[in-house]
Amino acid sequence: MINVAVGGGVVGLGMALMSALVLGGQIAKPVGKIFTAFGEETSGDRLIGCVGSVSTARIPMAAEGKVGQVDVLDSARNLVTVNAILPDWATVIPERGIKVLVIERAADSYVVICQDSSDQDYWFSTHNSR
Repeated sequence: MINVAVGGGVVGLGMALMSALVLGGQIAKPVGKIFTAFGEETSGDRLIGCVGSVSTARIPMAAEGKVGQVDVLDSARNLVTVNAILPDWATVIPERGIKVLVIERAADSYVVICQDSSDQDYWFSTHNSR
């Protein structure tokens, strides 16, 4: 009887744990959005147009298949560290401490360019003419 009670209890406990994790995860997402500060966007696109500072040795080109990291201040003044890459057309490679501008969101990182550089001039000239 003890084996049956313990065996049944472990299975029941496991089922309850799994149910709690699944239901808790489903409930947490909408509740988190409710308690987000008014007007604060929670998506990753909120960083586009923000200025950051390179925190790794350098930011690699997208074609290299590597990422660097950038500390970015979003519009709500939250400091966020994100993975970053340079576009293939970039000519200036930012190194540690250099200011960069976030211009796009890629699959698993952000595309950045060096602030106040020829790359920034190129970006604005090609994207403002549309």
